[in-house]
Amino acid sequence: MNANDSAVEELRRLSTSVEGLSCIVSDALGRTGAMHSEVRAMWSGARLVGSARTAKPHGNDVSAVFSAIERARPGDVIVIEGCGGGPVAFWGENATLLALRRGLVGTVMGAPCRDVQAHIRLSYPVFSVGATPAGGTFGQRGEVDVPVSVGGIVATPGDVLVADENGVTVVPGAQLDAVVAAIPDLLRKEREIQDDIAAGHGLSRRRP
Repeated sequence: MNANDSAVEELRRLSTSVEGLSCIVSDALGRTGAMHSEVRAMWSGARLVGSARTAKPHGNDVSAVFSAIERARPGDVIVIEGCGGGPVAFWGENATLLALRRGLVGTVMGAPCRDVQAHIRLSYPVFSVGATPAGGTFGQRGEVDVPVSVGGIVATPGDVLVADENGVTVVPGAQLDAVVAAIPDLLRKEREIQDDIAAGHGLSRRRP
């Protein structure tokens, strides 16, 4: 296990005990790195932590998505560039079934998904721009393992995504260790602020 793997594992551990970890991670990045609110969890309680495996579809051709699944490692997140609330879904039940067989931990995309109930039933986290019944086409076009723009944030292969019901935060690989190291202090300050509020003090006493 390399240093980055250890940092990802620590984020996964924190995601099971820290409510709203995506917010804390964004704070650790100087309150940056968060995707636009249109990219949201497709089912309540969905959360993920993993390294990005990227896909950049061409038009409505979703071939690159399935290529990315084939190349991904266990623990990866498929990150798909999209066209907002576009005309077709870039992810559905069959993609989820393949992703689960590969040991992937979720999908984040700037396009709609479909088969929402299947993702819920399979407990597979999908973060997308809504849903549509319309599926994409296959034509062997598109790119894999290139920088992609999703929700106003550029994600590159190897970046780490932290997502929950608040949304999605992207941690550049070069900043991962620093972000993980900053989290305990940020959590401590958050507890102090909330203790002050409980004691009847205003937020102006402390700033996160």
